[in-house]
Amino acid sequence: MIQINKKKKRLEINMTAFQMGKDLCVILTGGHTPHLGAVTVGSQAKVLQTFAFEQHKENIVTEIFGNILRREFGGSFAICCGIHLDNISSEEITDSIEFCREIAEELCCLLKKCEGIICELI
Repeated sequence: MIQINKKKKRLEINMTAFQMGKDLCVILTGGHTPHLGAVTVGSQAKVLQTFAFEQHKENIVTEIFGNILRREFGGSFAICCGIHLDNISSEEITDSIEFCREIAEELCCLLKKCEGIICELI
């Protein structure tokens, strides 16, 4: 299991990634009400497929995250995301997207360092 957290003022994004053999399951949550807003699955060989629940916009985050994994990670992956911050500002939306991009890049770096062994970074 790999955990990465980013925080700025009242915004906090938490990522937990579970290795499943050569594959990966990523959970992104944050804000006041963690939930499931969107899921994106993919691999280097397959285009991303996304399902977003009604009135949720987390697919923006899961697809950014998925495109980074698709470029950098060799296995299949699933990204589940639910971020809700009451009265979110446009700056906080921008920050949350940037946090998720940074977390995806950091995760890929950690996975490359762990290649061939089971990562248990907490």
